[in-house]
Amino acid sequence: MQLLVIRHARAAEANGGSDSQRPLTDLGRSEFEAAASKIAQSGSVPQHIYHSPARRTTETAEILASCLGLAISAREMVPWLTLGSGCDDILPMLNELPAEVTAIVGHEPAMSALASAFVGGGWFKFLPGTVACIEFETLVIPGTGQLLWMLDPQPASSQ
Repeated sequence: MQLLVIRHARAAEANGGSDSQRPLTDLGRSEFEAAASKIAQSGSVPQHIYHSPARRTTETAEILASCLGLAISAREMVPWLTLGSGCDDILPMLNELPAEVTAIVGHEPAMSALASAFVGGGWFKFLPGTVACIEFETLVIPGTGQLLWMLDPQPASSQ
C-alpha cells in the first residue's frame, strides 16, 4: 500500500483576507500540473485523494484528480487535514485507506511531520507542491513506511 503525502501548491498571500480562502497562484498551478504529470508516470497513481477544506488544498487536489483522470467522487474534503491539524489528528484516520494508492493533500508542518513519523525519523522539508510517496506493508503505522520517492516542485519553465 502506498500513501502520497502532498503539501498544497504555491498559494497567494492572504492580504488581509481569510487564510482558508487563499487560491493557488498561476505559478503554483503550473508547477503542480507538472508534478501531477510526473505522478501519472510514476506508477504510484492514487485512486482516492483526501484534502483539507482550504481552497488551496482543494485546488491542488482538483489538479491532481484532473491530470490523473479521476472522477469527482475520488476526492474527499476532510476536517482532519485542516490547517493546524497535527499527526495525532491525522494518523488515526489513515488506518483504513480506501485504495492501494491514496493521496492526502494538506498543510505544513503536518505533512513533513507525517513523512518523518512514517519512515521512523529524519527531517523533511515540504515546500509548496512537494510530494512524497511512502510504501507500507499493510497498515499505515509510524516507523514502518519506506520512502519510495520524493518530488519537489520546480517552476514549469525549468522543466
